[in-house]
Amino acid sequence: MMQKISVHDLMDLRLLHQIETEPNPKGLCEISLSGRMVLVCLGRDKGEVRVLQDEVSWIRVIKASDLDVTCVALSNNGRLLAAASTKGTLNRLFDTLSGMLLQEMRRGSAFERTEIHSLFFCFDAEWLAVTSNKGTVDILSLKDAKRNNMSLPSLSYNKGILRKYFIPEWPTARFMYQKIYNTS
Repeated sequence: MMQKISVHDLMDLRLLHQIETEPNPKGLCEISLSGRMVLVCLGRDKGEVRVLQDEVSWIRVIKASDLDVTCVALSNNGRLLAAASTKGTLNRLFDTLSGMLLQEMRRGSAFERTEIHSLFFCFDAEWLAVTSNKGTVDILSLKDAKRNNMSLPSLSYNKGILRKYFIPEWPTARFMYQKIYNTS
């Protein structure tokens, strides 16, 4: 069953556009905060993200994952899109103009599912923060990939699962947090 996102003019609440999406129980949708207008939401099919630009006159579909997309973030200027899937081990960074994959950033083991709670760009899109159900906040460098942990074992990893596991960048930093319960 398709769902829709409605775009309204905030001055008179006039309906400008309706966008069909796959089922979207989390209401995933992001809008750029400065510069040109960019809106991202789920696409019509699994793993797709739709990018609407310039007052919804231009639409691009990005295949962000083979699985359902569970989290998206848009940089302030609308140029970068970060997406995570139900598996939660890879976060992907795309250029919204070209739809091109720019970076893959790993967090966690390929064999352990992680629920990504949020993706957040810093104001200048130099860093991406990723929070998860594992009690972690991962910080990933976007402008200087050398800052991300790229220390790899000396293996020949040019094909197969080793390449898929080792080539994506790992976080620059990881913080653990714990739940604090009010007992009063």
